[in-house]
Amino acid sequence: MTSNLYTFRNALTDPDIFAVNWELIPGRGAVEVQQEAVMEAAERAGKSRLIHGVGITDNPGGNPALSAEFAAREIFARGVEPLVHFACRDKNRNELESMLYGLARVGVQSVLVLSGDYPSPEGFGGTARPVFDLDPVQVMDFMSRLNEGLEYEYLGKPQKLVPTDFFPGVAVSPFKVLEAELMGQYGKLSKKVRAGARFVVSQVGYDARKLHELLSYIQLFDLNIPVVANIYILTYPAARVMHRGGIPGCVVTERLLEQLTQEREAPDKGKQKRIERAAKQYALARGMGCAGAHIGGHNIPVEMVEEIVVRGEELSGDWERYLDEFDYPQKGGFYYFTKDEATGLNGASESVRGDRERFSPSYAFSRLVHTLFYEPRSPFFRPARAFFKLVESSHFLTKTFGLCERLMKVTLFDCMDCGDCALLDVAYLCPMSQCPKSQRNGPCGGSRNGWCEVYPDEKQCVWVRAYRRMMRTGTEEAIAENMVPPVDWALWKTSSWSNYFLGRDHLGKALETSQSERNEAPSEAPGP
Repeated sequence: MTSNLYTFRNALTDPDIFAVNWELIPGRGAVEVQQEAVMEAAERAGKSRLIHGVGITDNPGGNPALSAEFAAREIFARGVEPLVHFACRDKNRNELESMLYGLARVGVQSVLVLSGDYPSPEGFGGTARPVFDLDPVQVMDFMSRLNEGLEYEYLGKPQKLVPTDFFPGVAVSPFKVLEAELMGQYGKLSKKVRAGARFVVSQVGYDARKLHELLSYIQLFDLNIPVVANIYILTYPAARVMHRGGIPGCVVTERLLEQLTQEREAPDKGKQKRIERAAKQYALARGMGCAGAHIGGHNIPVEMVEEIVVRGEELSGDWERYLDEFDYPQKGGFYYFTKDEATGLNGASESVRGDRERFSPSYAFSRLVHTLFYEPRSPFFRPARAFFKLVESSHFLTKTFGLCERLMKVTLFDCMDCGDCALLDVAYLCPMSQCPKSQRNGPCGGSRNGWCEVYPDEKQCVWVRAYRRMMRTGTEEAIAENMVPPVDWALWKTSSWSNYFLGRDHLGKALETSQSERNEAPSEAPGP
């Protein structure tokens, strides 16, 4: 098996091959030592019989670095297929679209779409302003349309682009403590798959049962998507940072950190233990049914990656023996399935779920208002629509009523007045003002014990709060079902109430479409 262009995609979709992707980090600068080392490493990987692709990170940790897209072009020109990490953090939708055209132009197919870590303070002049214009679900939807041949209008005439051939993937973190966190991850994964994701890469963690849980969840819900296990060659310094939450989404428990502390006392500073641990992770992933491995680590040479692959293949025939070595549960951690005591993995039964919010007057009031006014068959829906048509007939009424709406919604929901309201989609919590990444389709992977990645110990993840509210009313499945489109920024600072009733925002448009298709009002508007 000789590496050549597109072998990562071929390997990942071939049930007889266990695909191996090696993560490379270009780093800050254009022609520094690190960039030259990355290009050399990629070229050597292309000559390896054991490595099928190289992953190119996109400003990991929110730090500025050589563009993953431009690095990929050079790597591709050297005869190696890159898996381009494609973060939503730094680009608005126009730039994302332009970058995708550029990648398609040079022949790059494999793209890993991520929310992206929040910008670090290390940018020029301080912390950069985050963008997060689209989330991974929305990017998946757009890439699916590109692959079908994007249809659009230009100067009033219908146009259609030549179909692309992207092979898009996404990430998910099963290594979560709280039920609300975990269910948000799986709900969002379901939407990513429906939107067009072709593979999924797990986050970094060392709990074999959690990786098995991800595979079991995918099988249970017939998501039919290959899983790539994230294998990080764990050094003590990296483990210490992960343990304190310094790398969002990565999990290293206290017990694992203590073990690494002992291992670093060896003459080789624990190097051989690190390689053996990674090889056993490889064997476990292969044995449990993953389709491949995503191998990463700080300054690791191609020879180390190959050693892990060779050793992992040797161990994979007897992979169950090593399950006890990856038994690092988090204290009080929730698992989707009950434990199979015989194997130490997961059984077929689902765990009892009950992570719900106590009674919330704000949530109860919002649901009452929705029932009375927003459902098309409610008694006040038609009068409300007529009222907002009247309001918009007068500039004075529009401004006056808009001010009243803004005061009310800022007080109740901390509204940022985007005009394309997602309160109905997120249990009457605003994802624009209360999520630093503006995630409208589910949580990012960076939360820790239910707390926001950006404001740890200060602000709960808005999706954790939303799940708990939905659990109280039995509507939690909405997280996996409601596909929320991007914000229409043409509606910025306009009345979201008018936009809903007059069919301008995403929920109003969906309502109009539904009524048009069925020629009658649906039983209830979209959203929980």
